[in-house]
Formats: sequence, structure tokens, C-alpha cells
Amino acid sequence: MHIKRILLVAGVFLLALAAAGCGPKRFPWPLESQNHLDDTSVMEVTTISSNYDRLRSRVLVRKITRATRANLDYAAYHANMMTFSPVPETGLAVAACVPGPEKLFGGLLLPGSIVSSIHLTRLSADERTKPMAFSPLVDVLSQWNYDKASPLDDARTAVRSESWGGQKSIQVTYQEITSLYLHTQGQQVEWWVKIEFAPWAKLFDDMPDEDQDGYPEIYAQLKPELIAPELLDYLQKDYAVKLLNRAEVKAWANELASYWYPSFNTDILDLAGQTSWPLAETEKEVIAEIEGRKIDNPAVVIRGKPRGQALYNLFVVEGLVKEDKPQTPDVVDTQLGGKRRPVVLLEPQKKLLNQQLQTYGTGSWEKWAAKVANYRRQLQSKLKKRPKELKAIEGRQGFLFFRNSIDYVVGGDLQKQPEGKNPFSTIVDFKNYLEKLGVDFLLVPIPTKVEVFPDKILAGKFDPGKLPVLNPYGRKFLAELTDAGVEVVDLLPAYLKARAEQKKAQEFLYQPQDTHWTDRGLRLTARLIGKRIELYDWYRQLSKKPVKYSQKKTVFKRHGDLVSRLADKEKGRYKPQSLIGYQVLTPAGELYDDDAASPIVVLGDSFTGVFQRTYCRNAGISAHIAKEIQFPVDLVMSYGGGPNVRKKLLRRGEDALRKKYLVVWMFASRDLYNYWENWEPLQEKKQ
Repeated sequence: MHIKRILLVAGVFLLALAAAGCGPKRFPWPLESQNHLDDTSVMEVTTISSNYDRLRSRVLVRKITRATRANLDYAAYHANMMTFSPVPETGLAVAACVPGPEKLFGGLLLPGSIVSSIHLTRLSADERTKPMAFSPLVDVLSQWNYDKASPLDDARTAVRSESWGGQKSIQVTYQEITSLYLHTQGQQVEWWVKIEFAPWAKLFDDMPDEDQDGYPEIYAQLKPELIAPELLDYLQKDYAVKLLNRAEVKAWANELASYWYPSFNTDILDLAGQTSWPLAETEKEVIAEIEGRKIDNPAVVIRGKPRGQALYNLFVVEGLVKEDKPQTPDVVDTQLGGKRRPVVLLEPQKKLLNQQLQTYGTGSWEKWAAKVANYRRQLQSKLKKRPKELKAIEGRQGFLFFRNSIDYVVGGDLQKQPEGKNPFSTIVDFKNYLEKLGVDFLLVPIPTKVEVFPDKILAGKFDPGKLPVLNPYGRKFLAELTDAGVEVVDLLPAYLKARAEQKKAQEFLYQPQDTHWTDRGLRLTARLIGKRIELYDWYRQLSKKPVKYSQKKTVFKRHGDLVSRLADKEKGRYKPQSLIGYQVLTPAGELYDDDAASPIVVLGDSFTGVFQRTYCRNAGISAHIAKEIQFPVDLVMSYGGGPNVRKKLLRRGEDALRKKYLVVWMFASRDLYNYWENWEPLQEKKQ
């Protein structure tokens, strides 16, 4: 379907360009007439998928022979169908005259260096086999030294923003820098880049496509003054040479899946002890594409659904460095003995929600919603004015907000959603199923940033101690779940109270430039969950063998996952921010690790992964729950897949699940509204 749209838009573009009169129809730089065949077998990253087509394939398998960060990033970003450039919904405005080469791309390319073929550059045959993915490299360098990397970020933005003399649009990107090559010329090192055009961006009649992959390309040298010597030193001593161990590769994969999720709905696939892919539940059409082939021992399998169909990235990694010491989980004795009868504490939550309803809505959810209707209209207006392709919305004082979170706040009564989108029965059925197995259950919906920081996006003055509850229908849904016997750990009242104490705190509850919480937010949540766990009768037996965990402070920098969801012209306003994490340590002084044998399961989405499997690691919500209750926990997580993460847990089978004492299911509350997949019923999960 998208191929037809490409042809249609390309045809409209060419007609407009021809009608412009003085716009060049011929490619303005020398075209290479010969076809060259490079020896890709000597590259450290190779594609081993059969007949891979980046426009049509659903499976990409890459082999990495040296596990450097540079090679892993290149394997993930080079010619990946996951990141396919969709045809823009808006029309293409073309200028009457295309500017001369010296004015294109912000003037950041060396004059006279643009060529149509890599063989027309000064790169040697060996240098052509060592490409690096440009965009992830810029992100890594920016976190390492933002000031030194800023000119590279400028080059990335300038190339993406080039409109060839036409009207610029925040929704349309014709081309971008995809790869970087280094060329040694005496004592100097030249930085050469590959610029790829979107398949639909037929700027000229004879666009060069040397590798015949549907993405036309040109090559050029970045101006030398853009490159600080320290950047090259970092590349040659760390990024492109340091070998990673298995744990570091997993951390890289977790960061990648988390970073890609808002755009591509990605998650890391659990092989469930198997040593090869595909799995039994893999889609039949995907298996047909690989013609029954088995991929043995993939280090990472990432599944995404960027355009409705499931796509797979597999990374077969060789040459992993042996870890300094094995990760040995804490020994957990789950044989506590005796039958268990799940216990729920519902009355405190019922009382709280009823008090709020009477105070703010005089007994009516509709009246409560009417009182905050002006705020909701403001948010709806911001959504309407912002192109849907841009998932980040700018607020005040450097705050960014996720479009999906605002959709949830203004979405209305959650129970009125169509079948598959209404999560009520799925949650209640899962609670009842666990109850039959003798397993306690806690639901922990994580409030959205906009609910906790309405003053950072809405007009008007706000008292931090009396912030409005923007989504009464979210409270209504929790009341309905509580009436159905589901015990909820309600975070919103505690978060709003913590907002009133913000001046005393070192950090916000949420990262201003990210969808996720900070260390402060996750540790507040861990304390609330820990206090509830300590009330269970079975906890008395666990507490007889406490594990005395400690913690150590670590500081690191992150750009935030919402910055990349802005328009190119907006991104430069946001620098990487310093964050604090507290890594949990075992009594032996080693980093805490989640234990699959624990009778307590934390089940969740990326909120459970940040700080634990990404960022500084081993400082996440599961680690701090373990520290609070002095006992290790089991973590089962899925990036963006909080509603359907149950697959990973239920795949273990009922016998394994019966050994659990508690399942704590937490996910972003935004997924309660119009979740991108359907909330799958429990019956499908058990198959």
C-alpha cells in the first residue's frame, strides 16, 4: 500500500518541480557511471537476512563480529526497515528555483565535496568498511560533551531541515545524514558523511542510488572546523574500539528499545530459554519470509509495530568480552509453606475516592469534569495545533510532554471505549485468575506528567499545594476497579503532595525532557509499595531472613526520550540533563540483580526498566522495592507493553505462577486510554 503512495507523491513532486521552470531536473553533481562492488564480507557488521529489502522486509538479522558500541549502533540504524520514512500527509511545496550547492545544508558541508558515489570520495577501500551510524553517535557524543558535539548536532539538523528552496515544514524531512566515515589524510582526519533521501523525495530525474536499496544517496565531507579534536579522541579510544560484555550489550539493547518505543512500539523479545528464533508464537507470515530458517543464539531480538505489522530486528553478536564477575542472584527460599488466601485492602481507597468525588464533584463525575473543562480545552487545543507526527509538546521552563499522555487526560470516560480498548475486564479477569492460584495482586497505574505538573503546560497561576485533578474520569475508573475487588496503589495523591514540597527536593518527580520519572519519583513509589507489602501475613515469614541492602549515588546525563520527538528546529533548545540514581548494593557490595525465583513479581512497562535496565542500571523501581522490604523481587517488563506484558509472565506456566505470592502490575496510566494495541483477554494469554 505504501509503495503506491510513494509513487503518487513522487509524481506530484516531479510535476511541481518541472512546473517551477528554473528548478533543475537533472542531478547537479557528477554521477558515477560505473558500478562498484565492495567486499562487505570484511565488515564488522553484516546483514545475514535472506533477500533483505529495507522497503518491504519484516525481518532484519545483523551479525556483529566485534561488539563495540559503534558496531552495535550501526547494526541497529543502518538501512533498517523499522525506521522507514513514511510518506508525509501534507503536500510538498517546491521552490521556483533550487538554491546553489554552496547554500544547501546550512553551508556545513565542505564546498565542492558533494559526490554521487562513495567511490568518488577520498575514502580508501578499508575506510569504506568502517562506517558508523551518524545520529546515535551524535547522541552519545552530546551526552559525553554537549558543547563539543553541538556542531555535529547542527549539521544533523541542517541536513534534515534542507527544503531545497521550498517552504520548510516541521512535518517533512527530505533527507538526513545516516553514516559517518573517517579518512586519514596525513596528520588530518576527514569526516565524510552519507546523506540518504527518503524514497518518496524524487528531487531530480536521475537521483543516484548506488546500493539500489530505494533510498537515493550522496556523500560529502563535513567542514573541518565542526570537529573538535576531543571528539575524534573519544571515537578512537572508546566508542569505536571498546569491546562490550554480555551485560553491556543487554543494557544497550534495553536503551535502544526504550528510545525507539514512542515512535516504533518496540520491545525486547524474551526467548523463554530457547536458543534460536523464531518462536512458536511468531507470526506465520514472518516465518514464511525467512523460509523456515532458524537464527541460532541471537543476543538480542527486538520486536516492533511501527506501522501495524510486526517487524523483527535480530542481532547475532560475536566476540563478547567475558564479564569481570558472574551476576549471581540472591538465594531465595520460596517454600514458605501453607495455603494462601489472597487479601485485598479496598476500604481506604474507596473512602479516598468518595471523598474526592464529594469535594470536587458534589457526588457527580460529570460535574467534576465540568469544573476542569477549561483546562481540558486548553490541552485539546494544543493537541489540535500540533502535527500528529510530533509526539512531544513543549511546555514551560524546559518541560516536554508526551502526546499520548495528554490524550489520556482529555479522553473522557474510560469505560466508554470500544471493546479491546476498554481495559476494565482485562484487569479484573487477571486479578481473579491470580486469586484462584492463591496469588495476591496490586495494580499500580503511574500518573502522567501532565497530571502532576499542569502548571508547566497550562495558562494561569497555580498553587503547588492545590493543583487541580485534570482527569476526574481517571479517578472514576479507579473507583470502578476498586468496587470490582481490585486493590490499587494510588500514586496521584502522594505525587501531588510531593509537588507541594518541591522546593525542598533536589529533583522533580519526572524528568522534564522525558516521559519517565526521576529517582525521586520511583523511590517514592517504592516506599508506598513496600509499606503495603509489609502488611501481608506471608511477609512476616520473609522478613525473618532480611537482606541488608545499601545504595550508592551515581550521576549521569540524559537527553530525554522526548527531545527526538520534537521538530528539528526545536531540538537545539534542549541540552542533556544531569540525573541522579541510587544503585542498590547487596551485602557483599555487588550491584543488586532481580531474582526470577522471588515470590514477589514486579510486572511492568518502561517505567520499571529505566534506572534498572537502562540509564545507570540497578537503581530502578524493582531494586528499591527490594531495598524497602529487604528481600529481592522478580522483574518482568516490556517497553511500552505494560497492558500486555502478562504474556511474558504467563508463558512460564501455572506451576511457576502458583509459587508466587504477589504480582505488582504497574504501567503508565496513559495506556488506559486508546492503547496502541488492544488489551488482550486473559484467554489469549493462556494459550
